[in-house]
Amino acid sequence: MKIITILLTGLLLFMNAEVSFSEETDETTAQEDVGATKPYLSGGIGTDERDALSAEAKKYNLKIVFATKGKSYLADIAVKIKDESGKTIIDATSDGPWFFTNLSQGKYTVFATMKEEALSQKVEIKQSGQSVLYFFWAE
Repeated sequence: MKIITILLTGLLLFMNAEVSFSEETDETTAQEDVGATKPYLSGGIGTDERDALSAEAKKYNLKIVFATKGKSYLADIAVKIKDESGKTIIDATSDGPWFFTNLSQGKYTVFATMKEEALSQKVEIKQSGQSVLYFFWAE
């Protein structure tokens, strides 16, 4: 019984440490939003954050990149993803130039808006692999 109590205490301490760590993030840290219809991960401001996101990228079947035509990365992009029937699957704002999500196999339309300039692209999510979309705006 004493061993179980020690293990449970250790587990609780670990969980509290994990929560404390995650609460210390700032605005430039990649964050996963699970409040959306589908969870997504966005960020990529700075090389350290892009390196961290690269390590997580393989977990997602859709990656979207936002940049100017001069290849400067962009943030604060409104993202809306609709399925073939027109149902909104994701309605979010990307915190950085990289946006990741997992969608069910099928065809979608992705809308990205920066400063009221909306762009859209169609994408087909297959059973395996990662689809990548690039959105470019004039500088």
